[in-house]
Amino acid sequence: MADFIILSTADWNHPLWTNKQHTALALAQEGHRVLYVESLGLRTPRVAGRDARRILRRVLRMVQLPRQVAPRVWVWSPPVLPGGQTGFPLVLNRVLLQRGLAFMALWLDFQHWILWTYNPLTALYLNRHSNNPRIYHCVDRIQDQPCMPADRIDAWERRLSAEVQVVFTTSPELQVSHRRWNYHTYFHGNVADFQHFNRALHQPFLACPEPLKAIPRPRLLFTGAIDAYKLDLPLLVTLATAHPGWSFVLVGPVGEADPSTDVAALKKCPNVSLVGSQPYQDLPAWAAHSDLALLPLQQNGYTRHMFPMKFFEYLAAGLPVVGTAIPSLSSHSDVAWLCKPEAVAFAAAIDRALQGQGPSLLQRLACAQANTYSTRTHSMLELLRRVGVFAEAEQGNPQRSRLHRSRLDRANAWMVSPLVKWVGWMADRLVSLGCANSLTRLFCSLQSHGWLLPDLQSRLVFLLVQNGSHTEALAVLEHLWQVHGRVDAIKRLLFRRGSRPQDTYQVLEMFEVFAASNILPEHITGYCRVVFAHRSVDLDDPLLMGRALLSIAALAKRLEVDPDTMVCLRDNRRNRFKMLVSCYSALVRLHLVLGDWAALKQVGREGLRLMQRLDRAAIDANTSYRMTRNCLRVLSISALEAVDSRDPDLLAAVTNEMEAQHSHIHNPFFDDHPAQEDHRRFASLMIEAVHSLQPSLTSGLDAGSCDALGRLMVLAINSERELEDPQRRTRSLAHAQSMFRPFWSNPPVCTSWF
Repeated sequence: MADFIILSTADWNHPLWTNKQHTALALAQEGHRVLYVESLGLRTPRVAGRDARRILRRVLRMVQLPRQVAPRVWVWSPPVLPGGQTGFPLVLNRVLLQRGLAFMALWLDFQHWILWTYNPLTALYLNRHSNNPRIYHCVDRIQDQPCMPADRIDAWERRLSAEVQVVFTTSPELQVSHRRWNYHTYFHGNVADFQHFNRALHQPFLACPEPLKAIPRPRLLFTGAIDAYKLDLPLLVTLATAHPGWSFVLVGPVGEADPSTDVAALKKCPNVSLVGSQPYQDLPAWAAHSDLALLPLQQNGYTRHMFPMKFFEYLAAGLPVVGTAIPSLSSHSDVAWLCKPEAVAFAAAIDRALQGQGPSLLQRLACAQANTYSTRTHSMLELLRRVGVFAEAEQGNPQRSRLHRSRLDRANAWMVSPLVKWVGWMADRLVSLGCANSLTRLFCSLQSHGWLLPDLQSRLVFLLVQNGSHTEALAVLEHLWQVHGRVDAIKRLLFRRGSRPQDTYQVLEMFEVFAASNILPEHITGYCRVVFAHRSVDLDDPLLMGRALLSIAALAKRLEVDPDTMVCLRDNRRNRFKMLVSCYSALVRLHLVLGDWAALKQVGREGLRLMQRLDRAAIDANTSYRMTRNCLRVLSISALEAVDSRDPDLLAAVTNEMEAQHSHIHNPFFDDHPAQEDHRRFASLMIEAVHSLQPSLTSGLDAGSCDALGRLMVLAINSERELEDPQRRTRSLAHAQSMFRPFWSNPPVCTSWF
């Protein structure tokens, strides 16, 4: 299971628990290990009062290692300068947080973790190029809170939303606004700890809190921060003045986020009690001895984008709820009295609720029970699994939770690492002296007794492969994966030709054995099939190509019917969509060499339909860039078919998809992309060739369109480098013309070709 690091905006022991603490506990209950990072001090602190005391407590905790507060949950206070968002303080905070997180992950053995953040400004401190998956949980529109740098938060929120893998929002309005920047933006509203608040009903003998005993009934309860920017304080004053027989009980700190909050008018009302913050564990008792719950919110930019956590807490406690009709609550109007923030409407709703009218207790409890931290977190995790975020963090190994090592094990590994390197160096020398067989027998003996370290097991794989012992090599590879979560050896064999045996038939036998594994991850066995297909084409062996064709077609079919393929966020070769495109590219080569022209055109059409379905923002960005060549090569088959059948609609459809990919990879986001291949130049040459062919469908081929057709055929099977040198260009063009000659049912009128 993946580990989580939560960058919170609240200290763990804050009296008002929010999403952050509850999410940490819910993740731990699902079996994940969680490091909860307390507030990063993003807000400029106030000199006196709570902030001063909080800073003092934080300073004392900064020198401490993470403290465990619950099973699988640790809390760490990062050593950062409060409010350090510019200049040297920003640079210092960036270094302190990044180095601190790296050390804490090492200390807790968080080898592959997912970062879960709540504040857009945390992007100031994060490493943009980190390989760890990141989640942005947007629970409020904090730029609408008082004293917040709204423009700066807006800018960083756009950037953070675009860079993370998934955005979770707590209101539909936040989902709409953030979907502009990230396709994977999902609405999961605020929820409640049902069991905790339901104690108000199932433990009827909860003692009445002392401050509440002297307050007459009916008691109208509000719990939470009392801040003027979201609560309609004038509405409360009007209600209290007009209805002296109702007791308004306000539980929570005053001015927590809005220092300008003025409750003087409320204090003048004899039937209003401001009792201050109360321990979280005591809140069910306050609900048990109250008659109704209030949500007297304003209607403004902040509340339009919020989902009040206390809504389901009230329902879980069995209280009837009267609140302002804000957008996020509209779908729950069947379990609460929701009205405009007007005194008359509120008073009427309160009066009817106190009379027992409205939603029944069973309705309220059923709604609350369906919206708990457990159910929401489980839903979130299922979504992360679906889009591949979990697999990316775990590197595809669901057993990774077993791989957490004790500090003693890690210390031992560190101490023996120089010895392992020396043994590896000696092994290389022995191989060069012709002692490979003896070394293989020695390593196999050590492996059978469980004494061979992982690095040396990887070396054993290459020794076995060179000896042709592919089944034994697969057993070692599967052991490396299952026990140590490592695939480095097989990745070298797949993507580094110099690591493979010299005999191509031996290479094909090796990959066929590896592809049959039911233990290695699917992206590894999948690319074993793809490499087998391409190498069989290189050998021009019809029997091997036929076996490759069946294998690749079966893999492509599985990927096509899997809806998760179209939204995969895994990186590069681990991405399911890219694997599907690689399958299509391999099928193009197989059908082309085998001369199955109908099947070749069918692959081109299927590739076109696939690209028409694709939203490039739905898959991993790096992958969407790196898949360019294979995508365009598959599309080029349909372009050639359009020329052959004189089908302007088909050519227009192909051109649209090529232009969409061309435009996508020319986004400035990819300007510094580290890919070795020049995908932009390849795409530009392909687009240029297709554009040159469009007039030929009506007016016929001239010298220019014949040249474009030749270039398109070359690019369909070769690199753009084949077009740079005149001699290579001539050879490549002749080869492409020869391969595609049987493709044409209506041969192009380029007589020099045929």
